This record gives sequence, C-alpha cells and structure tokens, in this order.
Amino acid sequence: MVALLVAALHRRLRPEFAARGLTAALLLVGTAAVPSLWIVSLGFLGHLPMFGHFIRWCGSAAGIDEPISPFLGIPAVALSMLGLVRTVQVSTAYRRMRGTRQETVQVITEDDPMAYTLPGRAGRVVISSGLVSMLDIDELAVVLAHERAHGVHRHDRMVLLARLSQAAIPLLRPLSDRLLFTLERWADEEAVCATGGDRRFVARTIAKVALRSSAPASALAIAGLGVPARVDALLQSDPGHGSCAITTSIRAAIVITALLAGYQLHHLAGLIVALCPR
Repeated sequence: MVALLVAALHRRLRPEFAARGLTAALLLVGTAAVPSLWIVSLGFLGHLPMFGHFIRWCGSAAGIDEPISPFLGIPAVALSMLGLVRTVQVSTAYRRMRGTRQETVQVITEDDPMAYTLPGRAGRVVISSGLVSMLDIDELAVVLAHERAHGVHRHDRMVLLARLSQAAIPLLRPLSDRLLFTLERWADEEAVCATGGDRRFVARTIAKVALRSSAPASALAIAGLGVPARVDALLQSDPGHGSCAITTSIRAAIVITALLAGYQLHHLAGLIVALCPR
C-alpha cells in the first residue's frame, strides 16, 4: 500500500521527502516480503523426501505443517536462491566501489567526460579531465554541487537499499528505479541552491553533460537516470513541500505498513527460537 501511494505521488513532493518515503517503502516491503518468501521456500523443501530429514523442522518452527503446492513452492525456492546470489553480488560491488581516500574531489586523466560520486562515508567525487575541459567554471560548479550533494546526504545508502531490494525481490524494480531517479532530482535541487538559484542554467548544464557523459553503473552520477524528466522538472517552478493531505496520507500509509510488516515477522519467532535455543 505504501509503495503504491508513494510511487504515485512522489513527483508532487520535494525530492528529499519523496526519497525518504520511497526508502521507507522499500525497507518495509522488503522486511515483510523477504522473510515470507524464505518461509514458503523452507516449508516447501521441508516436505520433500530428499530434504525433509534435514530441514522439515524449519517449516514446522515457522508454523508450516502442511505440504506446500509445487506451483507456489518451486517459484519461491527459485526466487529465494536467485535473490541470495544477486544480493551477494550487489553487496560485493558496493564494497569494491567504496571510496576510502580522504580527498573530496579527484580529477582522473580520462578523455571521456564523466563525473560520479563513490559510495562510502568520504563521498569522494571523481571527475574526468575530459569533462573539466568541456565545461566553464560555472558549469563545473553545478556538476560538483550535484555530486557533493550525493555524498553529504549519504545517498549511497539509499542506493544500496534500492539495489538490494531489487536483487532480493525483482518485482520491486519499479519502486527502486523511482528512488534512484528521485535521488538525482534531490541532487539537482541542491545544485540549484548551491549555485545561485538559476534553475534554467542548472538544467542546461545537466543536459549538456548528459549528452556526452558516462559513469560506472554502481556510482551516483549527474548523467544518471531520467535526464529529460529531470531537466523538465528544473524548468518548472520550485517543487514546494507538497500538500498537507499528501504528506499525511503517506505518513499514515507508512505507519500501517510498518504494523503489517511487524505482524508478518512474528512467523519468524518460532524459527529464531529453534535456531537459537537457550
């Protein structure tokens, strides 16, 4: 419910609020969906002759005493295994991309124009010499302000959550993509504030960079998702804070979904007790 509500209304909210709402939606949906998927998988495998002797207790501990239909169990097992593999891949890629050096901006010798922010506490901005040479001072200030916003607000954490959610539950990809787009919009608005409030100039700079820029897939980059839509949003008036009705509705939906997710997690209590006996 909260996922559908936030996804439908996020463009009418300020990017920072929309991003936090989408992050909460992904976290809550994932918290409810992933354990449910694994419980069904273990319950199905526990009633198969080849696995039953070893893991039937898992299904019983989670309250699944009857055999689960193969039409439900087989897809659940496949999604669980695929999600596990992809989650490990996403986590590994994040660790490899994390910036550990302390300098805030690093210029690399590269003809291809690119600018991106590495994940991690340092929030290191990497910009190529090719991009520096094609921009004037004011345009470069826009790019740096955009990338620094990603680091200051630790957008990499939200990106990691989005990619982990998508890896574990492929059906969450539309919501994950909306969050990634909203994070770029958030950085765009920060660039507007940091460079004097000229929304048209920031829009032109983003369009100029996007036409020729590239960046690693795992990094936050000014030429990231939805450049045409981001430029269009910048050419509009300030997004404002959203109506009180919209804000209240989203907050209520988040609270309700959190309660439902908490109720769903009670099925794990028996399994945890079985795994961790006193």
